[in-house]
Amino acid sequence: MPLPVAELVTFTSTEAYQKDQSVLGGLLDLLSKAEGRISTFHGPEVEDPSRAYLFVLWHAIEQRIAFTNGPLAANREILKPAFGGPPEMVHVHFVQDPTPAFDAPVTEVAVITIKPGHTKEQVGPLLDQLTNFRTEGLTLSTWGPMVEREDTLYIAAGWESLEAHQKSYESASEEFMKVITAIRDRAELKITHGKLRKYD
Repeated sequence: MPLPVAELVTFTSTEAYQKDQSVLGGLLDLLSKAEGRISTFHGPEVEDPSRAYLFVLWHAIEQRIAFTNGPLAANREILKPAFGGPPEMVHVHFVQDPTPAFDAPVTEVAVITIKPGHTKEQVGPLLDQLTNFRTEGLTLSTWGPMVEREDTLYIAAGWESLEAHQKSYESASEEFMKVITAIRDRAELKITHGKLRKYD
């Protein structure tokens, strides 16, 4: 069975959403009826709670486009209670189903931007190595290329807590740190964390 495509939306949240995430309910209800939608997750960023995430898994990107151009276009007012400004949206083809990472108590989101002179073919095998390391408190780590840009890759990792992620670096093996160094030599990394909840 083909892997889903992940729609990753980042938005500046309203004070209403920060106080009560149920104000996103209109959009979540609309998404629940969308053809091709598999699951939906949303929640605040840990580092900056005024920013929030909406992650949707789809069977195909064409179904996401049909939803945006159809039901969402006709009901854009349902975004206003939660969205404090225009959202940023990307799509990622993860090499594993990212559901366990999104479903974890804390979700790490790493954006990897490849430096000039390097390629996805060089960085991808390093990310395979990185996401295959296992450590205490990690539920799943996977990576994938961004659909919209050739030079951008994403990692999604699920953690039992933010502290578990921090401790993993403190106790990291020499082999792990060599892989991290090799990635940083070839790409810029930006890491944030979200506390997501699944909409059923």
